[in-house]
Amino acid sequence: MRKSLCHVLVFLLLFMAGSTEIYAVSSDQIPGWPEAPKIVETTGVLIEDSTGTVLYDKKMHQHMYPASTTKVLSALIAIENCDLSEEVVFTETGTAEVTPDSANIGMQMGEVLTMEQCLYAMLLASANEVSSQVAEHVAGSVEKFAEMMNQKAAELGCTDSHFANANGWHDDDHYTSAYDMALILRAAIKNETFCKISGSTSYEIPPTNMNGEARQLGNHHAMLMPGPYHYKGVFAGKTGSTDQAGNTLVTACKKKDITLICMVMQSQEAAVVDDTAKLFDYGYGKFQKLQMTDPEQTQEGGYAYVPADATAEDIESQDTPQGDLIASQYLYQGIPVGTALAAATASVSDPEAASGELAPTQGISEEDESSLLDVRPVAEGQKKVYYAIIGVLSFLILLCLFLIIKMVRKDKG
Repeated sequence: MRKSLCHVLVFLLLFMAGSTEIYAVSSDQIPGWPEAPKIVETTGVLIEDSTGTVLYDKKMHQHMYPASTTKVLSALIAIENCDLSEEVVFTETGTAEVTPDSANIGMQMGEVLTMEQCLYAMLLASANEVSSQVAEHVAGSVEKFAEMMNQKAAELGCTDSHFANANGWHDDDHYTSAYDMALILRAAIKNETFCKISGSTSYEIPPTNMNGEARQLGNHHAMLMPGPYHYKGVFAGKTGSTDQAGNTLVTACKKKDITLICMVMQSQEAAVVDDTAKLFDYGYGKFQKLQMTDPEQTQEGGYAYVPADATAEDIESQDTPQGDLIASQYLYQGIPVGTALAAATASVSDPEAASGELAPTQGISEEDESSLLDVRPVAEGQKKVYYAIIGVLSFLILLCLFLIIKMVRKDKG
C-alpha cells in the first residue's frame, strides 16, 4: 500500500514539473504583455518583421537541431550566388543520399537539373540529395558550403547557430535556435525568388537526360496547402523532422501590412501546425502596429509593434542624432518594439494619433480578423483553470502524505 501511495506521489510531482515546463514562456513575464497561448514544443518564437519585435519567447535561444528547416538558409545562399538557369550535374555527393530513410527525388549519377528546379526540390520536396549537390555546385564541397552558411548566419545576427551540412541531416555539431531560424527566414522572405518558390503548392520537373518521367512535387507545409490546415496569409516556410529534432516548422504570414514569423522546434506530436496557428492568432489578435513618426519625413522604420491596449505614452524613445536625422529605438517596458530613422521634426506629437485609433496600419481589418483560426481568450480564464489544477494537485499530495504517515504509524504500533 505504501509503495503504491509513493508511486502516486512521485507521479503527481513529475506531472506538475512537466506542466510547469510546458507553460514556461519568458514573454509572459513582461508587464502589460498579453498572456500567450500554450504550445507543446520545447522552444518557440514569434517576431514581427518590420520592427523585429519579439512577441513570444519560449527558450528562443536554446540550441536545438533544425532538421530540414536548414534548407531555408541553403536555398537563400544558392539564390544569392547562382543564376536560376545554371545546370547542376549530380555526382556521388548527392546520389549517395538517395536512400529509403532520407527525403529525396531519386536523382541519378550524371543527371542534370537547373538551379531553379533544384530549389523547388529542396523547398517543396525537402530533397536531401539535391541540397547536398547544390552545396557542392555553389562552394565546391559540402564543407565549404557549410562555412558559407555560418558566415551568412553571423551576418544576419545569429549567435546560437553552427551549421555542418546543407540539408539538416542530423549531426551533433549542426544546431541553431528558434530565434536564429526566425532571423534566417526573415532575411529569406526579402528575396522574391525565395518567396515564389517556397510559397508554391506544387511544381513539375520535366523529364531529364537520365529520367524519362516528369517528377511531380508537392509542398510539405500544410499551412500553405488547400485543406483543413490552410492558414490565410501564410506565404513561405519550411518543415523539418528527424528523430533527434522531432518536428520543426518555420513560417511567414502576412495580413495587410503586418508580417509575422514563427518558429517552433522539437514536437513529438503533430502539433507544430496547430501551435503555429495559435501563435499567429496571438500576434494578430493581441497586438497593434503604431505609427510613431511622420511618414513623409521618415527614411526607415517609424513604427512600434505593441500590445493592443498600449498608447504612445507607454513607449519610450531613445534618440540619437545623426546629422539632420534622428535614429530612434522604441522600448515598451524595456523591450525593443521598433526603430526609426527620421527628420528631427518627424515625431508624432499627438498621443491619440499614435494610439492606433487613427493609424491606417494599426492591427488588422475586420475581414482578416474574422479569418483567424482561433483567437483564444488568454487572460483570467486560463489563470483560474491553472490555479484550480494546482490546488487539486496540492490537495492530493497532502492527502498522500497523510495516508503514508498514517500507515507508518500503524506499522510501528
